[in-house]
Amino acid sequence: MTEMKKHKSVKANAVLSVIKQLFSIIFPMITFPYATRILGATNYGKYTFSVSIVNYISYIAAAGILRYAVRECARVREDRKKLNSLVNEIFTINVSTTVVAYVVLFVIVTFIPMLREYSLWIMIISLSVIFTTLGTDWINSAFEDYFYITIRYVLSQTAAVLLLFILVRSSDDISQYAFVSVFGGVLANILNIFHIRKQLGIYPKLAYSHALIKHIRPIFYLFACTIATFIYINSDVTILRIYASDASVGYYGVSTQFYQLVKQLINAAFIVVIPRISNELANDKIKAFERYNNILIITILLLIPCSVGLFMIRRNLVLLFSGSEYVQASSSLAILAIALIPAMLANFFINIVMIPLKLEKQVMIATVVSALINIGLNFVLIPIYAENAAAFTTLLAEITMVVIAAVCCKSIKLCGIRKPIIAGVVGGIPILLICFFINRFIYNPFINIVLCVLSSALAYGIVLFMFYRKDIVTVIRKTRAGIQSRKKVHN
Repeated sequence: MTEMKKHKSVKANAVLSVIKQLFSIIFPMITFPYATRILGATNYGKYTFSVSIVNYISYIAAAGILRYAVRECARVREDRKKLNSLVNEIFTINVSTTVVAYVVLFVIVTFIPMLREYSLWIMIISLSVIFTTLGTDWINSAFEDYFYITIRYVLSQTAAVLLLFILVRSSDDISQYAFVSVFGGVLANILNIFHIRKQLGIYPKLAYSHALIKHIRPIFYLFACTIATFIYINSDVTILRIYASDASVGYYGVSTQFYQLVKQLINAAFIVVIPRISNELANDKIKAFERYNNILIITILLLIPCSVGLFMIRRNLVLLFSGSEYVQASSSLAILAIALIPAMLANFFINIVMIPLKLEKQVMIATVVSALINIGLNFVLIPIYAENAAAFTTLLAEITMVVIAAVCCKSIKLCGIRKPIIAGVVGGIPILLICFFINRFIYNPFINIVLCVLSSALAYGIVLFMFYRKDIVTVIRKTRAGIQSRKKVHN
């Protein structure tokens, strides 16, 4: 096993993760407009619906194992014997849940007449499920191997983009698009099978024994959380298809694409700390709790301007990347832009605080309650307000989640959050005004978005400097001193 884990920097990992996430935005910026225009709203809606069905079984296959595996493997990664046993046990459980997931998929596709039209696309998209299990990417995350994760992602997605332009040429190419959409992930997991064996010396294998029992309860809690999370994310699409139309699904699919991209970009900077915090909780709780506070402050400083900015440029985003056919999606995107704030706070409490602290039961309660509220309101509101109702119920679910999670975490002393809240609100005001002014006079979507983003970033940077001048100056001085010391050592 390599000793790379000893040399990993959280800052370097965060940068790598953000780079990866930036590419995850760049690739859809290339593929998403092309696919929506080529397929059209109706056919893109059919693809989106097929993805929502596969998501059901993917959550069964995952069964909450990813988060559990990263946490537990990070705790014992210095002990080779314990690590190998743990990897085999988790891999065995994951293979078993994947088999169950495919049985469920074959049953619903066979016995639900409505799904027969979508069966081919569903089966193609489901390839991502089995290869995710075999790829065991959670091992890389536990070892904080974000350099490999980033390089692998860029290469595999580049190959997928090339295939898109080769295979998807007309509105009838839904099957080809379904294959291309999962190709990058499948290729990445195939590469990973070889990587973890060669670089880490880890060979996951099936190992059925009584040792599996100890993992069942925490995995069950996380599985319940996963299912509940899936419900309030994906029931929107399913119920939309039942009570509305494929076009409404297409509009909502466009708005959720932008919403998820912004969420993922912010998450990328923080997801890297989960294995580090899990390891610190086992060895140095004081350091872990200090890290919690810093992460929450940075989260608050990021999410408010991102939410305001997304709200203000939503229409031009839809026009630029999807075309005028999808302009109706801007209304649901406005609601989801607001939902970004509770969603990111919920992510902090759930994934970064509660799961590393082994509060799986409390996480399950929060997600189940949120899901019940979401799905209940979906049945009431979607028949009337279509995709706007789906976005609104998502907002309510995210608010419910963060409130319950914050109450569960009240014993953790998180201090100093008033200042970043004030800074975020004050910084959001010039973003609102700048984008409003630009929207009044600049009608070209591309120029509008570029001017809004650059001007807003500059204005928000000035506000942050006003609030955190001493901290910024200290960081600059430390960085400069570090660079100079490295130059001296090198010379």
